[in-house]
Amino acid sequence: MTKAEVRKQIKETLTTIKAGLPSQSRKICELILSSSRYTSCTTLLAYMPLADEVDILPVITDALKKGKKVFLPRVFPDSNKMEFYRYEADTKTSAGSFGIQEPAPDDAKSFSRFLEKMSINEYSPAAHSSNYVDIPEPSQAAEHILILVPGRAFTKSGKRIGRGKGFYDIYLSSLPQIFDIKKSGVCFSEQLLPELPTTPDDIMMDNVFTSAE
Repeated sequence: MTKAEVRKQIKETLTTIKAGLPSQSRKICELILSSSRYTSCTTLLAYMPLADEVDILPVITDALKKGKKVFLPRVFPDSNKMEFYRYEADTKTSAGSFGIQEPAPDDAKSFSRFLEKMSINEYSPAAHSSNYVDIPEPSQAAEHILILVPGRAFTKSGKRIGRGKGFYDIYLSSLPQIFDIKKSGVCFSEQLLPELPTTPDDIMMDNVFTSAE
């Protein structure tokens, strides 16, 4: 099948099993919360779910309670670009381009800025100067970052097909390789397929959280 055919098939399948999706979401959240990838992470990049995506709001709530740093994505209109911004219990969100709740585009709270601070803290002599005070984040050695990635379809080996806009593939490919960043796909059992027609531009996941046995 082509990517378009896979997306169409998955969309139709999820529509027919809509009533059973909440129970699958709860099971997947339990798997995430009990996993070593989650328990060991200090920073979580998550997402606000669409109706046909795994609802990971319980994971976001748990991460905030445990003091993990949480970031959520914001899509830039009329482009294939997005950025993640710091999300806290009192953060105000608004409906974005696809009706998804998104944090405000505050550069000071962006994940890119967070990584920049980590880099400076780790490698710049200025970071250890008494005159350099704008480094509130710990060094990269202390940070373990987990990204929960939605998608249209996955394989057990970590292949992924998104909705076709390329937001995640473009963003994930831009992340520096020097940090401890784990990419975990999140999907319903019906979205886990034996094989997918991926291309070199499609970013592989390190693992996939799913309700499939």
